[in-house]
Amino acid sequence: MHLRHLIKNRDKRKRFAHIGAGVVILIHSYEKYESGHDSYKLFALAGLVFLSIALFHPIIERKIPWVDGVFFFIEGILSIIVAIDFFHLGKKALPITYILLGLFQFFMAFRKSKKGIEQHKTKT
Repeated sequence: MHLRHLIKNRDKRKRFAHIGAGVVILIHSYEKYESGHDSYKLFALAGLVFLSIALFHPIIERKIPWVDGVFFFIEGILSIIVAIDFFHLGKKALPITYILLGLFQFFMAFRKSKKGIEQHKTKT
């Protein structure tokens, strides 16, 4: 029973990470919309994709165990893009936060994809 509880908590944390990334990207999309930039459409699409991934995460992960690594990598790229955008707007502290977030997401991408590939090899 204890192991099952740990697995459920791990799944919730994974979902939360993708939900958090989706919400942050949607907030940036809204900021882009408010400032009149057409790039808001791309950020809105990415945010909705990550929220969808969070919703269907358990199903997707069962079929493609390395998917977390791929999406953490994409989230990292988007975080770096947001940071660059904020630097261009003259912000100082906020872009650094996004760069740190992006670096963490790249670290998690490497870690999750490596673990997912190992799991995939043991299943086949």
